Amino acid sequence: MKKVEVSYLRIIAMIMVVIYHCFYQFGSGYSMCENVFPHIDLYEHLNKFLNSIDMPMFVFVSGYLFAYLKTKCQKYSDGKEFLLKKVKRLLIPFLLWAVVVDLLIYRGICPSHFVFPACHLWFLLMLMWCFVFIFVTRFLWEKQSLMVNICFCLAFSALYFVLGKLDLLSSFLCMDSFLVYFPIFYLGVIWARFSIPEKWTHLNKSFLWGVLLAFIALVALFTYNEFRFHSDLLARVMGICLTLTLFQLLFVPSDTKTNGMSPLLSSLDASGMGIYILHQIVIILLLNQFVVASFINEHEVIGPILLFCVVFFGCWGVVALINKTKLKFIFG
Repeated sequence: MKKVEVSYLRIIAMIMVVIYHCFYQFGSGYSMCENVFPHIDLYEHLNKFLNSIDMPMFVFVSGYLFAYLKTKCQKYSDGKEFLLKKVKRLLIPFLLWAVVVDLLIYRGICPSHFVFPACHLWFLLMLMWCFVFIFVTRFLWEKQSLMVNICFCLAFSALYFVLGKLDLLSSFLCMDSFLVYFPIFYLGVIWARFSIPEKWTHLNKSFLWGVLLAFIALVALFTYNEFRFHSDLLARVMGICLTLTLFQLLFVPSDTKTNGMSPLLSSLDASGMGIYILHQIVIILLLNQFVVASFINEHEVIGPILLFCVVFFGCWGVVALINKTKLKFIFG
């Protein structure tokens, strides 16, 4: 069953991720790029702003959709079938594209990249762990009250900081990323499990828009280096609150008759994972071309915007075509 609010948030998050990577060379910079780009503070701030929202948004809706389908639609009753589906959806594309990234960007197979993922592929492995862990522990969270589940979520959030203080965090198999993002995934599960959006449908839309704008402003402030109370952690928390507010604004109750999404947006939603997998590979390959790098360096405003248009629409077209063939499994 398609939940339009989930689809809309996935599309928004995916677009933000592509924008983030199109401006990344002016902020932190790509270590895989052969060409040099100037550091631009404004673009670094933009990237911090986007990064505080995009991945949390994607992870939250993944958790929400899982719990919605499991608890409201009685899906995923067969554990073996569920895990095999996630292996096909996430693990196989991760292994396949790890090889592609190594060959195209690193010019050779690097075995360590299968346990310490390169580029953006960490997300696939991290999300795989989220699904596995939440499914294995389903007999625990399904039977507990809302407050107990919230306490579990907070405890898991604290675990990351405790292990960090003890210097026990490791990027091996994306365990550190899993610890960061699982509480957000779990929050999505809680949101669906206890039907929180349905309980908040009475909230005034104008009020929600005002709250959304406030959270946008707070994320912008907390990601600004010169702001006195600059904090990456608070920015991430505000980004999650922003996601919850936007979700409520877009939420459509299951018993509401709706025409659903337009064919264009449905295509974009169906192509989302493929665009995510392809886009950063294409960006790095383009930035390693001297002509492209020179143009972007000479046109620091229009250059990244054109890069986004070429990468986003190009990847969308390629993925949409491949999804109509027997090769669609390569994108999960």
